[in-house]
Amino acid sequence: MADSPRPKLTQAQLEETPDIAHPIVRTHPYTGRKALYVTAGECVGIEGMPEDEAVELIAELDAHCVRPEFLYRHKWRVGDLLMWDNTSAMHLAICDYALPERRLMHRTTVIGTVPF
Repeated sequence: MADSPRPKLTQAQLEETPDIAHPIVRTHPYTGRKALYVTAGECVGIEGMPEDEAVELIAELDAHCVRPEFLYRHKWRVGDLLMWDNTSAMHLAICDYALPERRLMHRTTVIGTVPF
């Protein structure tokens, strides 16, 4: 994304990570519930759809996903533990702490299923 604080990928990095097709709607492997799996700036098209229409639809779906009524923002306190299900939750770490504050996090990832 143009306004991302993350450094841009080099050409070599881009070549190592080619585009991959994913479903726009994913089905949770245990609950069967449907979830949108689309992010503007990361999703670059929709198979079988003209690029301009696809980009417009992706932007519309992304805007829907981040509506205020769907957001949760955690206010961290010492000892907090936060867990989410990556099969149906969008998440973004933001730099909302003052430097030189230290942010120590541990991550555990459980192997999941292939999206369908």
